[in-house]
Amino acid sequence: MGKPWLSSLTFVGFYVNAAIDHGKGAEVSFDDIYHGLEKGTLLQDLNAKLPNTFDFSIFPPGSEKEREFLEVLKQAAGGLEGRERKKTGVQNSGLNLLLAFILEVIQQEEWSKP
Repeated sequence: MGKPWLSSLTFVGFYVNAAIDHGKGAEVSFDDIYHGLEKGTLLQDLNAKLPNTFDFSIFPPGSEKEREFLEVLKQAAGGLEGRERKKTGVQNSGLNLLLAFILEVIQQEEWSKP
């Protein structure tokens, strides 16, 4: 399996950042993020929980791009689970946690160029 494009990671990061800026950070829990990653439904779950907030059209449900994106996030999550506050400073918002995962994926260079 390949890796997501760097531009795809930042694309989602900008939407997550905007959602936080609009006060939606507390509406998504850590459990929401972890469960969505485990089930492979994170993007659909976020769209259902926060309608009209994100544009995940570059990751059609069930597509290879979606699987690649979720896989690298899942890897980042596994390395941080249970130590979120210590490793990222995040302790309350699932959206902030998701943004931390995206940053971790970028830092670990788990991405590719188009």
